[in-house]
Amino acid sequence: MKNFICYFDFIRINGVVISSKLVNTCTRPSVERLVIALLCSFVFGEIVIANSESEKLFNSGLAHYENKQYNEAIKELEVAVKTEPQVADYHHLLAKSYGREAEKANWFRAIQYAKKTLVHLEFAAELDNQNIDILDDLMDYYREAPVFLGGDSEKADKIERLIKKFSTKENLTKRE
Repeated sequence: MKNFICYFDFIRINGVVISSKLVNTCTRPSVERLVIALLCSFVFGEIVIANSESEKLFNSGLAHYENKQYNEAIKELEVAVKTEPQVADYHHLLAKSYGREAEKANWFRAIQYAKKTLVHLEFAAELDNQNIDILDDLMDYYREAPVFLGGDSEKADKIERLIKKFSTKENLTKRE
């Protein structure tokens, strides 16, 4: 009996699968290869379902955020972030939701929310370091937060220069 390896190779950008292929190094008869390929397809299908599930959670979280139901948004977005941790937009909206909850919470709870806001803003900026909305929110956090919660005017200034650099590049590109 010979061993086999069957797996999917896929490219994902911002949580969306843009290219995939089945890699099958099986040396078994063609019927067995077909069964194995179908099983691998089923497994891959679960990844796609999980991806669309996290997108539904994000959209639900966005709707809650827009309706000022920040706690509900947080619940949805925390699951989306756990499902798809490499999507900057999920972290960004979760950070904004934590920030809004911090604004209306008691002092102790506000500190907890502020720390979570910073973690997710920084992670979103790390995932998508050219997203001006994310960078702008992170810059505002650094400017407005006290030092003990991660406020840092030097970091804010650095991000502001970066945003100006991107804005200049975008303007030059649009002119051409």
